[in-house]
Amino acid sequence: MKCKFPLYFYLCVLATMLGCTESGEKEIKPMPIPVIPTDSDTIVKPDTLNSDTLGSDTINPDTIIRPETFTGLPIMWIETEGRQEITSKDEYLSATFRLDEGDATRSSEFIENVNIKGRGNTSWDMFDKKPYRLKFDKKVSLLGEPADKSWVLIANYIDRTMLRTYISLYMGHLSNLEWTPHAHFVELMLNGEYNGTYLLAEKIKVAENRVNIGPDGILLELDAYAPEEDSPYFTTNHFWHEVAIKSPHVEYGDDTFNLAKDLMTTAEAVLFSDNFTDPKDGWRKYLDEASFVDWYLVNEIVNNTDAIGWSSIYFACQSEKGKIMMGPLWDFDMSFGVTEEQNQSSEGFRVRMNPWIDRLFADPLFVESVKERFDFFYGQKETILSEIDSNSQYLRNAAIENENRWHTMYKDLWRNPGIMGGYENEVQFMKQWLNTRLEWLKHAYDNM
Repeated sequence: MKCKFPLYFYLCVLATMLGCTESGEKEIKPMPIPVIPTDSDTIVKPDTLNSDTLGSDTINPDTIIRPETFTGLPIMWIETEGRQEITSKDEYLSATFRLDEGDATRSSEFIENVNIKGRGNTSWDMFDKKPYRLKFDKKVSLLGEPADKSWVLIANYIDRTMLRTYISLYMGHLSNLEWTPHAHFVELMLNGEYNGTYLLAEKIKVAENRVNIGPDGILLELDAYAPEEDSPYFTTNHFWHEVAIKSPHVEYGDDTFNLAKDLMTTAEAVLFSDNFTDPKDGWRKYLDEASFVDWYLVNEIVNNTDAIGWSSIYFACQSEKGKIMMGPLWDFDMSFGVTEEQNQSSEGFRVRMNPWIDRLFADPLFVESVKERFDFFYGQKETILSEIDSNSQYLRNAAIENENRWHTMYKDLWRNPGIMGGYENEVQFMKQWLNTRLEWLKHAYDNM
């Protein structure tokens, strides 16, 4: 007996019974704040995740996205109390926090209360995609890193590759620096809306698993924005900007404030003295050479504008009698050719213009140390380029979604050398810039 109805009819009936639309896609219902997904959860594309679709008071567990079926990156959900907008760098907002790592990672779910506020200077004041600081009520481990209360979300707004900070920190892990922050890419869902791809990083602070300089240690930051911040600061004769005391907490004029200032000003006075190369009483008595060499080289290789003497230049000292160490590394959004127009070239020295570094180059033994350690980094060229390749592949889907959210790929961006024409081209520019940079530095150091 011949069927009176075409096969398409029966497929439509079956689709209707299953709750699907004519296109075969399951009907998407409104959902509010995300809940812990189950194996039966259906995936929703991020363009449906907005304040309208999330406005219902009833949680619908059928509309949860998962990392393995979105971009592959861990997904971080943050919901501020009452969905208040984050508008301040000074005042925290209470929020709920959920991190979904995906089935292929160490664990699947992490849920906790958190406090969130803005952070950064230019990145907060000038750009649409904002960076944030997270502070938990207790120490938590995120994405396998040592537990701590303090974390940051780096927006990477002017970095179309989203790789510059990550690769610079990767080079820090290759170096001999005492500690470099660990960082992981995540997708941020903020108050029910997709907010783009971020770099979750450990915040720089004195702690056993971070800047481990003990209870008597001092952490300083050379920072042009210090007068606008809360930390007490002082000036020296040769740095162009202020030095802020980040840890411990001090008051102007107290013993620790005076100690920190004396450490820096004494070291600087010796460094710029006539006998600064004296093996016993010269600059090596006060400054840790190994950390100064590696800090300089990482920043010089990537041509980090801020490292000349502007901001995010950290110093650490374990005690009153300890040497001043350079680091940790931080703030690389203006690097790898993203900087002022006159410095976008991969040729020329940049960070050597830092007053202390420039003075150290007057010591032939320091120059020899730089040349020796540069050969190490030069020998890691293929490893670094491979790290760029692997992470650009890891971010290939995230780059699409972040572009759909922020539309930075084909418009003029602050400090960028131009529009390269897509994510792959941006990554290729970064790789070519780095390769040319390393070759230029190799020639320059070999001829010193």
